[in-house]
Amino acid sequence: MTKVLLSKEEIEALESALEVNGRDKANVVQWHAQNLWEGKRAPLNDLDLDTVCTSLYVGYELEPSPEDKVLNLYKFYSDNGLAREVIEEVLESFNVQIKGINC
Repeated sequence: MTKVLLSKEEIEALESALEVNGRDKANVVQWHAQNLWEGKRAPLNDLDLDTVCTSLYVGYELEPSPEDKVLNLYKFYSDNGLAREVIEEVLESFNVQIKGINC
């Protein structure tokens, strides 16, 4: 099995759920299967049980933000001026600023 990708908010919610359950993964799984999370753990409600189990027992990684994905693409095309120019034009047309590209 492979690690799952979680957003920063989901990782924080999962860590919080572990803290309030004494780091007991089984308790987190049981709660998730039977109840809704509230407060800072509410982002877990968007995850299915399989994803929660996999993240707890196999592991998880931080999902790159959309900005990080664009920056990685921009760096990937470092030797292709046209591709970089297109990325810059698209960002400009949407009034989006990404550090390392256009700000």
